Amino acid sequence: LVLWAMLRLCPFPHLRWGIKRLSHSEEDRSFTMDRSTELADGSDIALIACGEMVKPALDAVRLLSENGISATLLDMYCVKPMDRAAVIRAAARCRIVITIEEHSPYGGLGAAVSQIIAENCPRKTINLSLPDSPVITGSSREVFDYYELNAEGICKTAMNSLRESRRTGAAI
Repeated sequence: LVLWAMLRLCPFPHLRWGIKRLSHSEEDRSFTMDRSTELADGSDIALIACGEMVKPALDAVRLLSENGISATLLDMYCVKPMDRAAVIRAAARCRIVITIEEHSPYGGLGAAVSQIIAENCPRKTINLSLPDSPVITGSSREVFDYYELNAEGICKTAMNSLRESRRTGAAI
């Protein structure tokens, strides 16, 4: 289904296929190829994740809620073409935008989202990703935990960023 949708949009698509099946909820969600899926609706922090990072981001939304922080979460399963309208809507209603991806910080989700936000509604934007250098060896979980690409790391980054924003009175 995804492959046919991609081929209709672009004759030379790039498809990054993970090894394990990803499931973020019990319900089956339909999708449109160039649209994100909003998994949570909040007003303090916007989290935008793709691939294996959606599940930890969804878990982070729950942790943030327990700490009184309201978070939007977009599952940006289609990075190109990017759902620009969803990114702008999410950024417009939140103080800070955090992208989460299992990719280097350059040329991926974080870079594309940062560009859209800078052009349309400037906000503090943080890109959580793997480093642009050789990464440690281990299972996906071990690597993600090491680089804090897990619910606790996302929550910590979000809380620290909001605290700093409130302390400095940074305008949105």
